Amino acid sequence: MPRRIHHLPDGLIDQIAAGEVVEGPASVVKELVENSLDAAARHVEIAIRNGGKTEIRVADDGWGMGPEDALAALDRHATSKIREPKDLLAIRTLGFRGEALPAIASVSRLVLETAERDGQGTRMVVVGGRVQAVEGCARQRGTTVTVRTLFFNVPARAKFLRSAAAETRAVVEVVAALALGFPHVGFRLESNHAPLVEAPPAADTRSRIAALWGEELARELVPVAHRVGRWALSGWVQRPAAASAGRRRGHLFVGGRAVIDRSLLRAATRAYETTIPPGARPWMFLFLDLPPEDVDVNVHPTKAQVRFRDPAAVERLVYEGVRQALASLHSAAPLGEAVAPSPPLPPPPPTPARRTSTVRSSQTSLFVPTPATPEAASAVAAPARAQPSWDGARPHLWQVHATYIFVETHQGLLIVDQHSAHERVLYEDFLRAFEREPLAAQRLLLPLTLHLTPEEVRTAEACAGLFARLGYELEVFGPRTVLVRAVPCPHPYFDAERALRESLAELTYGSPLVDPARTQHQRVALSLACKAAIKAGQRLTTEEMHELFDRLFATELPYHDIHGRPTIVQLPLAELHHRFGRSG
Repeated sequence: MPRRIHHLPDGLIDQIAAGEVVEGPASVVKELVENSLDAAARHVEIAIRNGGKTEIRVADDGWGMGPEDALAALDRHATSKIREPKDLLAIRTLGFRGEALPAIASVSRLVLETAERDGQGTRMVVVGGRVQAVEGCARQRGTTVTVRTLFFNVPARAKFLRSAAAETRAVVEVVAALALGFPHVGFRLESNHAPLVEAPPAADTRSRIAALWGEELARELVPVAHRVGRWALSGWVQRPAAASAGRRRGHLFVGGRAVIDRSLLRAATRAYETTIPPGARPWMFLFLDLPPEDVDVNVHPTKAQVRFRDPAAVERLVYEGVRQALASLHSAAPLGEAVAPSPPLPPPPPTPARRTSTVRSSQTSLFVPTPATPEAASAVAAPARAQPSWDGARPHLWQVHATYIFVETHQGLLIVDQHSAHERVLYEDFLRAFEREPLAAQRLLLPLTLHLTPEEVRTAEACAGLFARLGYELEVFGPRTVLVRAVPCPHPYFDAERALRESLAELTYGSPLVDPARTQHQRVALSLACKAAIKAGQRLTTEEMHELFDRLFATELPYHDIHGRPTIVQLPLAELHHRFGRSG
């Protein structure tokens, strides 16, 4: 019988490989620019015509190649990046497979010009994978690759290319990602001779972000810096108050390589829980630095995906790093120019012991008393990582319009929304009550009788255990009635019946506040914190304001309320000087 299995010709093999590596003009740009960066280029210029379908040109000032290396570079799996199997365990370059250049050459008309030093270089012409000419040329050190008529010999692939505008947008996205990963390298992209990206060498990633998307966006970013052992996370995330609905940019880099990992971006987004409203999509620029042995980049020919040795630990690193950044003073919403990031401040001096008041006892203090257990006490009294600084043992506070509390600090003024601040305090108190000791309850001589809808009664019955840990003792008494035998007392202005009614209705019928919550514990804590918090218009004593301020800065995220709004707005001193025309 005749043989049915046979070896494919080299040209067809290259075209098949090109199907994995070369998806379109953007992937060609990505592979060529990565080669430039691996060659230590300091400046990379990219020019495209007709979205890259007609022509792509990438020029750099990197190491360049001699004639022999230039010829070898067109052979499949010929590379300068690795030499033996163990090198795959410690890859530090963007490319290493030796597939991209021959794959691109097999489906285009390619011209390569390169030189190791200024003067004499090498020029090669390749059509459909076949070398047509090799000759000398005069040029400066570096390499220029020109790709024309992409997929000219694979019409089935060419017809699936998108419009010139769509392909141009894809090229811009690729160049922007590469420019973010290498801020010290200058990038220029032009389309049909019109500049699209101008990114000169930058000192850091924030400066590069400003060059790509504007200084206004850069001012909305909060620095991220978190390390666990040999693993480090750095970068920038958008201030919660600036996050909005619509398209967001989520750039993730591992060892300088732009990668796609939706689970890590979800972990970063999860860190924003209770700091942004539903539907808001904050921008993120995150850089992971891990030992090479903990990352496998040899997953896909495009090298856009990586595999981690311990993915759960990496997700935890990202979550904790972003959460920590959102607890900083820099994440608070500013008035005018944002305050520049500063190193963490030391814990504030201990608050002087308060004298016993004849007006209020511990049962009627503004906040739920601190739990008696050592674990809970240490959690509540933990020093605030994001505490601002002020003169003296305690800051000067005053209330405005019975709604806002002004705080004088070294950096300027903080304006605290008393209702939002108290929501944050109560929410975290309630979560601790679920995990540790329940909150104190006050038994009623005569129970409250609540007449509710059948749906609300079912909600009360289902959540009775959770409400019990928050101080409410509920008893279902018929299809439309609930008896309340004990209530909490989070502050002297608390209306226990109204808060419970509103919370049960919200939990039953839903709302933008509770619908995004992932657990019933969170839903109950969010709803009751909102209903139980002191309201705008409530006059507070100086002692109550100080207590609110102290408790707010003992929370995990003091600058953001549970609705995704700011609890604090900064008014920097520099902005005041600017408004009054002072030099500083």
